[in-house]
Amino acid sequence: MLNADRDLRVVVGAEDRHFVEEEAGMVCLLESLPGERATFFISLPPGGRLFGEESSVDREVLVMAGEIAAGGRLWPKGSYLRLAAGRGISGPTAREEGAFLFVKSGPFPEEDRRSLGIVTSDDLWSPGLVEGLSVLPLFSGGTANTALVRWAPGTVFQPHRHFGGEEILVLSGVFEDEHGAYSEGSWYRAPHMSRHFPFSTQGCTIFVKTGHLLAASAA
Repeated sequence: MLNADRDLRVVVGAEDRHFVEEEAGMVCLLESLPGERATFFISLPPGGRLFGEESSVDREVLVMAGEIAAGGRLWPKGSYLRLAAGRGISGPTAREEGAFLFVKSGPFPEEDRRSLGIVTSDDLWSPGLVEGLSVLPLFSGGTANTALVRWAPGTVFQPHRHFGGEEILVLSGVFEDEHGAYSEGSWYRAPHMSRHFPFSTQGCTIFVKTGHLLAASAA
């Protein structure tokens, strides 16, 4: 078990990441509740596959570098995939240059057991709730919402609480709040009803998932 207590705030900075060689590739585990769910980075070698044909685990995948093949098409850097087990999609396979992925594995709620893929560079961003924010929704179901959020330099958001918690992966720039500054590659998890005052002095782009930390069975 690693960072399994979801009532605790957790930050793993880019400098804190530790990779271990496993069968599929080099893996950095961020959180793990054995038999239920895990969050991790994985570096796949050329031709490496994330999981086999018979996997029974649901997964979310964000392509952070390289390109993968899945579901009969190619997914470049920035793509987001939601892969429900048993729906006929083989494990994502890295192309010639390999691939670096952010992965969340664990059961999807039965009402949202659907697979999808988004090439984020092809989709339009929408204005956020305050000036300087742009949002690209990726998935919404139950209490959980997943999106990419772009912060222009100097953007400040009002203090707020997160029902169901919040999880952030900093893709570029530096994300900040009153607890600290989180540079590119940092992973941040805050519990249900946690409060913070976020801003970004230099600007950033983040992957955000909210509302999913109410229980171990959440999306």
